[in-house]
Order: sequence, then C-alpha cells, then structure tokens
Amino acid sequence: MKKEKDIYRDAALIRKIICGEANDLEKNEFEKRIKEDPDLEEVYKQIQDKSYLQSHFENYRKYSWEKAYVRFLQQIQDKSKPSRVLPIRRRWTVASVAVVAVVLISFSTLHYYQSKTQTELHTNVINPGTKKAKLSLGDGGIIDVDKQKVDMIVDGVRVRYREGVLSYEPTNDTRLQTKESAKAASQANELFIPRGGENTLILSDGTKVRLNASSKLTYPIRFTGDRRVVTLEGEAYFDVSKDEKHPFVVQTRFGEIVALGTSFNVSAYNDAETCYTTLIEGKVQLSTLDKQTLILLPGEQAIISNGEIQKKLVQIKESIGWVTGVYTFDNQSLGDIMTTFEKWYDIDVHYEVPALQQITYSGNIKRYNTINVFLEALELTGDLGYKIEGKNIWIYNKK
Repeated sequence: MKKEKDIYRDAALIRKIICGEANDLEKNEFEKRIKEDPDLEEVYKQIQDKSYLQSHFENYRKYSWEKAYVRFLQQIQDKSKPSRVLPIRRRWTVASVAVVAVVLISFSTLHYYQSKTQTELHTNVINPGTKKAKLSLGDGGIIDVDKQKVDMIVDGVRVRYREGVLSYEPTNDTRLQTKESAKAASQANELFIPRGGENTLILSDGTKVRLNASSKLTYPIRFTGDRRVVTLEGEAYFDVSKDEKHPFVVQTRFGEIVALGTSFNVSAYNDAETCYTTLIEGKVQLSTLDKQTLILLPGEQAIISNGEIQKKLVQIKESIGWVTGVYTFDNQSLGDIMTTFEKWYDIDVHYEVPALQQITYSGNIKRYNTINVFLEALELTGDLGYKIEGKNIWIYNKK
C-alpha cells in the first residue's frame, strides 16, 4: 500500500518537473516512480492539461483557509470518530488535488498564469528594477552611469561603465589625467543605487561588489594603507580579491566586517533596525560598535540588533536570492516580503489593517518577474486581494 507521505513527495516532484527546477537525480527518481505507478502517470498527464488546471484554479480561488482550519480543529477534537484508510483510487484523487495545490501555491510555478496576457491579470503592470546608478565623484560631480558615457582615467586608474558594470582598472596611461582628476583621486567616490535599481562595481583591487536597490557604497579610486576600507549603506554582495597583507573592511552603521579573500552578503539599510551578514565562502570577522566580535564560517549568518550580535546557520539561497535571481521565502511575513519588494519594484505598499503584514508565506518567485506575478500568487494563497494605483499597492481582506 502506498504511504500517504509519498503522495506529497510525488506532488513536489511533479511541480519541479513542470517548472524545470528538477535536477538529474530528481528526474531519474520521477521516471522510476512513473514506471512503478500508472496512477501517478495519469495524474502527471492531467496536471499538464491547462483546462484541467484552470478548473482547479477557479475552485481554489473560492477556497477559504479559515473555514478549512475550523473544520480541521473540529475533526481532531472529535476523537470518537474512527480513522479511515482511503482506497488506492481515492487516495490518488487526493494526490491529484495535492499536486494542483502545490503547483498553484508555489510562486515559482506560475508559468501557466504568466502565459495569460497582462490584460487578463491587471492592466497596471509594475516591472522589476533595472541597471541604474549615480556615481558621485570626489570633485562633487555626479554622473548618471546608465545615461551618460563613463570612460576616464583618474590618478592612473581607468574608470568606465559598460553593460551594468562600473570598473576601476589600474593603468599606467596618464594621458587623460588633469589637475581636476588628480584632485578627485584623493577623495572618495560614491556609487548610489536608487529604488528600482541594481548595479555591479569592480574596485581597483579586483574586488567585485553587487549593489542592491536603495544602496550606497563609498570607496577610494585606489586603495592605500594597510586596510582596504569601504562604507556600505544598504545591501551588497562582496566577492573579495585575496590580499593577506591588506584585509578588506566593510564599514556599516552597525559595525564592520573584516575579510581577506571571501564571498559574503551584507544587508545594513539605514531604515532597518537589524544588520544581516551571510558568509558564502571563506571566513570573516565581525565587530559591533562597542567591539563585540565573532567569526563567521560558510553557511552562517551574523545578526546585529540593538547593539547585540549573534549568529545562526541559514539556507544560503534564502539569504542571497536577490543575487541568484530567485527569491526564496520560508515562512516569512508578508510585511517583510513587501519591504523587500518596495525597494526592488520602487513601490509603496499599504495594508487595509496592520495585521495583514503578519501573515506568513513560503515559496519562490523570480526576481525579474513583474510584481503582478507575486500579487496573483498572493490571491491564490489566502483570502487577500490587491489593487494597484500607479506605484501604490493596496492589500486588503477580500471578506
């Protein structure tokens, strides 16, 4: 007899197969399961039928999680009712429903709904962020890098912008050097990423920095002294060029991170009460403003809040989804999710009642989808609705 827990394993496998997320091991496992169980093959064929999905989708929209929860409580409290074992065919009906639910609930499986025209969803479409940034030079000049050509030599360093990357490349060519550029070299540069933007920076030592929306990095044209120091406001992913004699230091309003050659992500927004540092590889040392310190190893995240520092193990993909292009949410509050999206989509989110922000969700969504894809998924996963007015999104309880 097939164990019910395997049904949900099969449902998860089907979801990954349909969405193209399955790895080779999972594909082989699924092929084996198909051969072993003809009923599973039938379910797989059904789930690929758009009309079949659509009919379940319409029923799912009418589903009330609150009513279902009340029924669940009533059932578990009624201990006098004997348990029933479903016949195989009936259990595969349950499996079919389980597959549909998994497919519809997961944000990463909305390819079917994405194939609809935008007018079928909402006429007001909000697109994701783009490559844009403003470069502030040491002499006070400001360059809109995505609109103006950047290609100059300052203090022996070639500064240029190409295809979303601003780079500082040491060179011996001083032909374009002027008194003004030499003066600018002695001062810090700043790269500012507005809401709805992102960009990549390659520093003069070869360190690669990817900056998220609403972020600013302050750095020298070339590093001098014993330490390579930059200052961050916002979020950035650092891939540090190794130089054991010159530690790389990221300063934030919460403290500083010291590395030699490593990869890590730092989220230290000025409007946030907490700083998160997640180590991908290598080793870093963190210290708070009052000199509390700790060492991070790969897969660990340091959390600084209210002057206190602690660390925990994390799933890396959840911490750097903005870098990999797929946001992963694991039991995360709607308020936190939308705070992330406010910066990336350059929107303002309003709630009918504050309590809606505490509802939690799990799933995946591609970073470069329109916000409408997530909002459609939001309607599917509960009793919430939404309305778009320009750059304002209103979330309300449909009841």
